[in-house]
Amino acid sequence: MNSIFKVSYALQRQQRAVERTLYARSAEESMLASKWVDAWHRLVQARLDKMAESSRYIDSRGRFLH
Repeated sequence: MNSIFKVSYALQRQQRAVERTLYARSAEESMLASKWVDAWHRLVQARLDKMAESSRYIDSRGRFLH
C-alpha cells in the first residue's frame, strides 16, 4: 500500500472519530471518541513526518507531491 493511501486512510479515520465526538450522546462517549481522535491525529502526523523525510515526495518549495 502506498504511503499516500495510508495517510489518507488514517485521516479519514480521524475524521470519523471527530464526528463521533461531536455527535456523542454522553460525556463518556465523547471522551472515548476524543481519545481516538488524538490517536489517529498522532498516526497521521507520524506518517506525514515519515514522508517528509523522503525528499522524493517534496518539491523545491517544500510542498508534498502526489
